[in-house]
This record gives sequence, C-alpha cells and structure tokens, in this order.
Amino acid sequence: MRVRTKLLAVMILVNLAIVLAGLVIIPSLDADDGVESVALGRSNRTAMALVLQRALADLRRESDALASAVSGGADPAPYIARLQSARAVLRQQLAFLPAPGGAPVAGLRAFVEERSAALDTLLVPPIDAARARQIVNIADQLDARVSPLLSAQIERDNSASQRETAAAFQRMRNRQALALGAVVGALLLALALSVFAYRRLLRPLGAVTGSLNAVLTGRAPKLDAKLVETADEFGDIVRAMRRIQAQAEHIRRIAYLDPGSALPNRNSLDAELREVRRLRPIDGTHGLLLLGIDSYVAIRSGFGMRLAEAAIRIGGERLRDLDALPTQVFRVDVETLAILIDRGNTEAVTRADLKRIAAEAMRRLAPPVDVEEQRFLLATSAGGAVYPDDARDPEEYVNVCLEALRLARVEGPGHLRFGERGHTHRLRRHLALTEQIRSGLRQGQFVPFFQPIVDVARRKVIGAETLTRWRQPDGRVTLPSEFIFVAEGSDLIADMTRAVLARACRTFKNWNDRGYELRVAFNLSAKLLSANVMDIVREALKESSLNPRQLVAEVTETALVGNIDDVSLVLDDLRAAGVLLSLDDFGTGYSSLTHLYRFDVGGIKIDPVLTRAAAQNHRVQEIIRSMVQLAGSLDLTLIVEGVESEDDMRLMQKLGVRLMQGFYFSRAMPEEQFLDWVRNYEAGILAA
Repeated sequence: MRVRTKLLAVMILVNLAIVLAGLVIIPSLDADDGVESVALGRSNRTAMALVLQRALADLRRESDALASAVSGGADPAPYIARLQSARAVLRQQLAFLPAPGGAPVAGLRAFVEERSAALDTLLVPPIDAARARQIVNIADQLDARVSPLLSAQIERDNSASQRETAAAFQRMRNRQALALGAVVGALLLALALSVFAYRRLLRPLGAVTGSLNAVLTGRAPKLDAKLVETADEFGDIVRAMRRIQAQAEHIRRIAYLDPGSALPNRNSLDAELREVRRLRPIDGTHGLLLLGIDSYVAIRSGFGMRLAEAAIRIGGERLRDLDALPTQVFRVDVETLAILIDRGNTEAVTRADLKRIAAEAMRRLAPPVDVEEQRFLLATSAGGAVYPDDARDPEEYVNVCLEALRLARVEGPGHLRFGERGHTHRLRRHLALTEQIRSGLRQGQFVPFFQPIVDVARRKVIGAETLTRWRQPDGRVTLPSEFIFVAEGSDLIADMTRAVLARACRTFKNWNDRGYELRVAFNLSAKLLSANVMDIVREALKESSLNPRQLVAEVTETALVGNIDDVSLVLDDLRAAGVLLSLDDFGTGYSSLTHLYRFDVGGIKIDPVLTRAAAQNHRVQEIIRSMVQLAGSLDLTLIVEGVESEDDMRLMQKLGVRLMQGFYFSRAMPEEQFLDWVRNYEAGILAA
C-alpha cells in the first residue's frame, strides 16, 4: 500500500469515527424534551390550589368574625368587604384552575357559583344573627367540598411530577452512557490509528529525514531497522539513499576539498571556525594566518593552470606538521593558503606564535618547486589575526586577515602584517560613506561654498574660491575633510566636481550679469587630471554661458608630480579653452620654479604655511617678497592664502601683496550670503 493510500485511509477512518460519535451523541441532547413544560404546568396547578385553600380559609375566618360582630352589635361592614374579597379570589382562581380530569373541576365550579350566589343574597345589609349563621354554614360547606378536592389534586400533581422527572433522568443517563461509549470508541479508534500512523508513517519519515540530513552534511546515513525496503514511497527513498550513500564521499570531497591542491577549502575553514567558536566562544585559544602566494598568477599566466596547481599542491605538502602547536592548512582561494592554529583549552595563541609559524611557513616555501622539469619560486606574504582579540565572529576573522594580507603584499614578499578589528570597521564605514555620497549626489546635497579673494589695496572683491560642502537633509553642513578622501578614492570625485562646478558657474554668471566682475576658482585634484576633466569643464561653461576667462583652475603642485606629459596635455587643453591656470599651495611640497614655465600657469597661490611662518621668520618674509617681485616680472597673479588676522594682512601689504584670502576676511559662505558680504566689505562696513 502506498503512503498516500495509508494516509488517506487514516483520515477517512478518523472522520468516520467522529461522524458516528456525533450521530450517537445528538439524540441525547433532547432526552429531557417535554419534562420541563409538564413540570411547569403541574407547578402552576399546585400554586393555584394553594391560593384557593388560603381563600377558603379566609372565607371561613371572616364568616366567623362576621357572626361574632353581629352577635356583639358591632359594625359588620368591614367583615362583609373581606368576605366579598375572599369570595372573589375563590371564584377567579377556580375559573383559571387547569382541569386535567375535566368533570370534577367543572362540578366544583358549579357548586362554588351556586354558593357564591347565595352569599351575594345574604351579604346585603342589614345582617342579623340568622343570616350570619347561614353565611357561616355556606363557608363551611365550601371548605368541606373544595378543600379535599384541592388537596387530592396537589398530591396527584406531586406524585406525577416525581415519577416523570425520575423517568426523564433515567432516559438522560441511558443516552449519556451511550454517548460516552461512542466517544470512548472514537478515542480508541483514533488511538489505534495514531499508533498505526506513527509506526507506518511518522517513524519511517523521521528515520528518512535523519538519514537525508546526514547525507547533506557529509555524514554517512544510518540505514537501520527503521528503514526497510517496503513497497511504498519510503522503500523508494531507502533504495535511493543506498545509492546516495555510495556517492556521499564524492560529494564531500567536492564540497570541502580543493581539487587542485587536495587541501581543505574555504568551506572547510568556515566550518572549522564555527566549530572552534562554538566550543570556545570566549577564550582566545586560536589564531589564523593567510599566506598569499604572490607568484601564483605569474606561474599560471606563463605556464598554465595545471603546472600552477601542481606547484600549489607541493607547497601545501611542505606545510604539513608545520609546528609543535596543532595546525591545519586550507586553501581559501587560488593564490591564498590559510593556517589555523589551535591550542585547545590549555592556553591562548599569541602573535609571537603566529610570527614563528609564519616564518617557518615562508622558510619551507622559499626553496624552488620543481614541476615537470620547471622550477618555480613561491613568493609569499602573510596576514594574521588572533581570535577573539582581533575579531568577533568567523567572517570578520577572515576579513581581518585578508586586509592584513593586502597590506603585507603592498610591502612586498616576505612580509607579515597583523590585522585589527578596526580594519574591517574602517572598510565598512568607507563603503557606507561611499554609498551615502552617491545618494547625496543624486539628491543634489553637494553644493559650492565661496571664500572671497580680495584686492586689499582697492578694497574690492575680485572673485572667490569654490569649496565643496555637503549639506545634509537636516541642514547640517559637512566639511570636505570628512568625505573628500572617499570621493577621491573612487569615481565619485568626477561626479562631485561636475555638480559643484556647474552650479558655481551658473551662480557667477548670474552675478556678473548683474554688474559684478568676479572670477570663480575651483580645485583640480590629481584624480581629475585626465582627459575627462575637459568634459566636466566644457559642460559647466556651456550650461552656464560663463566667460572661460572668469574660470580659474587651481592645480596643486603634488598633482603635477607623475606623468608630466599627460598632465601637460590636460593643462594645454584647459588653457586652449580659455580657462586660467593657477599653481596652488606654491612654496611647499614639490615646489619647483620649472613648473612656472613648463605648464605656463597664469597665477600662483602662496601656501598658508608660509603665511603663518612669516610673522616669526624674517627669511620667510623675504621669500614672499621675492615671490611678489617674481610674479610681477612674469605677469602672474599672486594670491596669499591663510590671512587670519589684521597683523597677517598688514604684514602681507608691507611685503607687496595685493590679493589675499583667509579667515580674517571671511570663511567660505553659501551663495545666498556671498553677495551681501561683498557689498558690505566694499562699502567699508566690514573691518579690513
């Protein structure tokens, strides 16, 4: 029988048991049908009989009181009224008294009506003693005739109620016993079916699941007595698992071994790190080294994959029994081997241990590797870390070592660097900031701020340097020191320059159209000194219609160091487009007078370092004075940066400087404040 058929049979039988139990239980629900209404009717008759008996007693009592009042000469009116009231109650209650027998009650009603009519005649004043005795006789007759009948009726009703109630309870007990038997039978059937389902369905299913999990995790499945080759689907699974078991070792090798080197792979390392962390989650008893085979790519490119893999396989064999400490060697990618050092629970692995083991590994890998009459050198670098000092989880553990290996490779083969937890944190912050910058560029959050450049002699603003600011959605302004290094390290610097320069050119075009003659300067970083900077500049000039002679590109001297020919071509293109060139931060770093003629710049900006030093150093003052004279001789525009006080401004004037820039005049301002500042400064409102 198939599993599906078994399961269907169990479901049908369970439902059938429930239906049969319901069919037995439902009739017991109306076992007391009619008992309540009959009992209620008899209760009503009993209550009415009691009222009639009280009315007869009142009638006798009041008739005796009337006779006594008449014989004593008292007023009979109150007694007559109470007699009439009792008589009325007797007639009314008797009229509504149910008559199960019919004839006795009807005769009784006729008798009461007859005596009641006689009372009506006798109760008409004046009443003498004879009438009073007649009234008493009629009351006695009524009581003698009616009371026995009422007492008998009450006794019959009580007896009948007890009998019928007992019979109803007996019926209920019988039906409840039958219903209980049906429920117990259904439960027993359900229990039997549950045992059947467990033995024939659930237990085999659990055994199959456990065996499948064993196969998936690389362990051999336990095909015990619970798994027999039956004729149902479970038997099919058992037969299939017996075939899978034959392939489990092959699957394990594919999943956990590197085919080229026969070393455990990255999956094995991850599993081992998780296991180590599970067994020892707190104490730092293990370390990790990543060995980068720096020459692998060259071997593969020159001699092919097969020989390169053979060289790695020989290198892995050399790393066996690497140290007295327990070590395991893994291949985490094509050119990286990993060494896991684990001391167990005895004591912690230290960086000194990692240095010793890394040195031994490099020593073993240093001799040439002979593969098919070819000899290769396996140049290596290493990055290491200790858990949990340098990482909190296995993933960060490996990432820290990878970053350390990257730094070691920068220094060259044979170097070892240790990773720190901050490495991955900085990289993650760097990536997060990169995405934030990209989003900010899409939303137009990067805007130009302008720091004025003033002609102190004429007290006139001649232009401004454009400085990029990041205006956050909450209004906070972020300075370039917090983001420019990320932008320059990626392709974002071009998009940022394009957005800020285009807006700056539009702004200055608008101001110049209103009568101002202002130049706008922008910084040209080393990252932008390529052919695409011309596209950025042309787009900004075309979109804004700004005169190219009013745009100044400030190039730092450090940006000129490198490929002089390519830089010269870019600067020539800018100059040909009409853009003015200025040498920024002149006087520091890689300053060279050859830059003044080689790149045909139109101006220089003296570095703030010289401006600050001039106040205390006479030789610096003479250097600045000579620069002013040189600029005048070469017809160059000279601007001094870093003027932060009135003393700085006076000294620069004394040295012959006319154009200045610095905090003494103003910090960088947003465009909505710049024109107001210009007006106030030129009007003499601001001190200078």
